[in-house]
Amino acid sequence: MKAKVNTAIFLALMITITAAFIVMPKRAYSENENRFLARLPEFSLSGLLNGEVTKGFEDYVTDGMPLRDRWIALKSQLDLLAGRGDTGGVYVTKDGSLIEMFTSVDQERFRKNLDYIRQAKKNLDIPGSFRVMLVPTASCVLRDKIGVYTPEIDQAALLDEASDLLSADCLTALSGHSDEYIYYRNDHHWTSLGAYYCYQALMGDEALPLSDFGCRLLSDRFLGTTFSKAGIYYEKDRMDAYVYGSPTVEYNMSGEIHEGIYETEYLDKKDKYSVYLNGNQALSVIKTGNEGGKLLLVKDSYANTFVQFLLPHYSEIHVVDLRSFGMSLSQYAGQAGIEDVLVLYNLKGFSQETSLFRIAG
Repeated sequence: MKAKVNTAIFLALMITITAAFIVMPKRAYSENENRFLARLPEFSLSGLLNGEVTKGFEDYVTDGMPLRDRWIALKSQLDLLAGRGDTGGVYVTKDGSLIEMFTSVDQERFRKNLDYIRQAKKNLDIPGSFRVMLVPTASCVLRDKIGVYTPEIDQAALLDEASDLLSADCLTALSGHSDEYIYYRNDHHWTSLGAYYCYQALMGDEALPLSDFGCRLLSDRFLGTTFSKAGIYYEKDRMDAYVYGSPTVEYNMSGEIHEGIYETEYLDKKDKYSVYLNGNQALSVIKTGNEGGKLLLVKDSYANTFVQFLLPHYSEIHVVDLRSFGMSLSQYAGQAGIEDVLVLYNLKGFSQETSLFRIAG
């Protein structure tokens, strides 16, 4: 009798979920995960034979699952109750931090990306400096929190491979402050404080003390990318801005001038990290109002928090995201009168980046 009851409950649950999947409207975009969800794939015989239709339908069902965000959270809680220290691609530490895993690397791509930067350093015709920063992620710097017996990539070894290019020892700079708030608890980025310590390592004696920047609280309700993967959190994050001067920004040659480098409308959205420099724009031209030369900053999203500390040192900062920047970098540098170049990526993102070939052209 008990077996029949369990079977009936199971069937009723499956029928309910299936009916809800069919009836409920499908979201095109997940604000929580900050990505577009899979659509129903178009049927074709070739797609069926090579598995694309089957894979596409599986993704469509997974992404369209009713109450998807709650199922993700439930799975994470069950993983933790089962004694696992990770769930959804993130480690869950004893103090409640969610740290993105970095367990595999494409060595060939990583080395190609290093070579692209070497070519750019050799060929880019600028009168000033060409500097490079690769930032280790929290799973390296905060390794003591997650335990040593984890299948993590040796980020120190990757940094050693890039040692001929690096202009700052970010691993040492961050490791010396590992007990401070240098990475978010619920996101894969570093905090403004973490960015400041690497700014010190890069600028040396030219670095300004933190007290020269006005600290401003942007939000104390931030839940970022690692929260989206795990669906759980223990304490929301604080986001700080370190303000200097009165800069203006023009995005993507639009002609529209924005006052300041913080776009505060994002603070009312899930994607709060985009408050820093309006997220990942193809081109952002910052006029600082200060004396100095012109910097070209080639970057990923880690630089969005870092750029605030560069304001005192340059009159203009031209920020380029190669993933969507369509111009020749060397041609743009010549037209804009660029004097210095800084390349800044987080180490995991750099090892996966497919657009760095553009830096050499």
